This record gives sequence, structure tokens and C-alpha cells, in this order.
Amino acid sequence: MKQVILFGLITALFLAGCGSQKEAIKKYYVIESLNDTTSAAPDSLPAIDAWCEVDEVQVYPAFDTRRIVLRDESHQIRYFGNHEWAVSPADFLTPIIIDYLAENKVFARVADRFWERNPDYRLQTTVFNLEVVSSKRKSFEAHLNLKFDLIDVKTDAILLTHNADRKSELTERDLNLLAAEISQIFNEELTGFSIQIEKNLSN
Repeated sequence: MKQVILFGLITALFLAGCGSQKEAIKKYYVIESLNDTTSAAPDSLPAIDAWCEVDEVQVYPAFDTRRIVLRDESHQIRYFGNHEWAVSPADFLTPIIIDYLAENKVFARVADRFWERNPDYRLQTTVFNLEVVSSKRKSFEAHLNLKFDLIDVKTDAILLTHNADRKSELTERDLNLLAAEISQIFNEELTGFSIQIEKNLSN
């Protein structure tokens, strides 16, 4: 009888201990547009009187995931277990490009697909790296490596290319800061590329 009671107490304590363990809470992060929508006047003419189709951003396979990549060696990466992007990177970045070009009136029309006519230009974006790097100083660095290509649809020729491979040290080992810094870098490079487009193709 004593053995049965002792076994029951041990079982109850074990179950109570399991129940008291808190489940790890996942955190989700977003990459956002920093575009100033007041930069173009509502009635202003587009810089380029043409239509531009924006292809879905292509992300290299290791980074084409909601899991946030941590690089801690030159050729070694890991994925955070309880920290993720809210959606896949391409689902963040493609709308940011479309909204930026449309709101700043870089082209007469901008969309991810046209049905009524063929576009004049196509914009392709490739992301080679989107990660947080653990540096030798034990700090975190945001790393974004990408390329923009503007293509003439009629000739299929690449008219303009913009490459950027940037790292930026975070003030804390905080993935919220990573999301903010990736947003900042991407928006700065997109702005630089749109200026390059206007300079070369403007009416």
C-alpha cells in the first residue's frame, strides 16, 4: 500500500513539474517600407512615361525561409528556433519595391503583372544573403547582399544594374534591431537604384 501511495505522489509531482514549464513563445519580425509617401506630389508627372513590371524578389535558397539565419562561421549557418520572419522575405520585399516606385512616380504604371498590355521594362531583384552575422567581437551584424536589374522587355537587355553588399553592426544582440536595419538598408539601396533609373531614363 505504501508503495502505491509513494508511486502516486511521484507521478503527481512529475506531472506538476511538466505543467509548470512555460512553453517557449515565438517572436515574429517584419521588414517594412520607409518610403516617405509625401515625396511625390499627387498631380506630378511620372519621371519615366513607361510601364514597369516588378518580378517577385528571388532569394537564394538558404535564406528563402521564414527562419532567421545566423551565420557564425564563414560557411556555417544556423536558424533561430523561436524567432522568425512574419512571412518569407520575398513576400516582404516585393510589395516594398512596387509601392516605392508607384508612390514616387518613377514610372507611369508599376505592378507585379499587367494584363492589358506588355510592360516596357521589367525589374528583377536577387537577394544573395539576408542574415545576422555573429562577429568576432560577439556582436551582431545585419547583412544584406542584393542586386537590382532593370530590363528592356523588347530586347531582353539589362539596361541598369545596381549591386549592394552591406553589413551594419547592431547596438545590441536584438533581432528587432536586425529587422529595422535590414529595412533601412533595403530602402536606401532601392532609393539609390530609383535615382539611377531616373538619371538614365528620365523624360
